[in-house]
Amino acid sequence: MIMVVKMDRQGRIVIPAKVRRKLGSRILTLEIVGDEIRLKPIKPVKLSELFDSIEIGDVEDFTDTHELRRALHD
Repeated sequence: MIMVVKMDRQGRIVIPAKVRRKLGSRILTLEIVGDEIRLKPIKPVKLSELFDSIEIGDVEDFTDTHELRRALHD
């Protein structure tokens, strides 16, 4: 899909609603490759999907950030 869009004086462009809905994200990465600008959506991650994704042993008090940081580092 190719579209022509216009940039305003502040450097903003409008991404049409149809395209925004298709992307499914309001957060994008911007990459400049040669003379091209590439926008890629970043899908939000639900924190609940990260539960049990990192195994932390020997940490009893998760409010102690120093102990938690040391355990994550190890």
